Amino acid sequence: MKTIHVTLLLIFFLLLTGCTKDTSEQDADQTFNETFGGQPFKGTAIGIRSQNGADDYTWKGEGRVALIEATADSVSMVFMADFGDLGEMNFKVRGKYDQSTYRMDTTDPNIFFRIIDEKITGTLNNAQQEMSFQGTLRKETANMVMRVNFKEENGPFPKGSSLKLSFDTRRSIDNNDHSAGCQMRLVPIWSPSGVTMGMVPDC
Repeated sequence: MKTIHVTLLLIFFLLLTGCTKDTSEQDADQTFNETFGGQPFKGTAIGIRSQNGADDYTWKGEGRVALIEATADSVSMVFMADFGDLGEMNFKVRGKYDQSTYRMDTTDPNIFFRIIDEKITGTLNNAQQEMSFQGTLRKETANMVMRVNFKEENGPFPKGSSLKLSFDTRRSIDNNDHSAGCQMRLVPIWSPSGVTMGMVPDC
């Protein structure tokens, strides 16, 4: 199996369980970044490639989700899937936030990413691939499923193949922000503008 050369970066969250009222509700005085930023979410990432209507390869590894590069009204979200020696897939999106919502909207209705009422939705459609995002983001859990249909060959993904990339991550909230010790590294990243080199947290 060839090493993964594609790096996907966007947003994915789904299927949350075991959240109590105290951990899932957002403080009315906190912004979106204050509620969901800080300590990264960590867990698993699973990628499944399909061709001709059948699954033919599965990657399993570590999944991480983090908010970085915050300003007063915008922040970047990164979704990172590390499959060890087989490579990694990363996605990054930058959006505006307020007290409870996060939005990356464009003039094209086929390109957007949003988190509203803890629900993640998004689509990306261009000449190379068609992508969709669904999931949930809560204070202690981040779960997302990203689906990609490849219109052109991209690394280990032939034209006409598809990828289902699932993130199941969580964190324990305390009074300490453990993100301060994270190192940043430069990697290829899939974003709404295409694949570029960018910084992601390594923690």
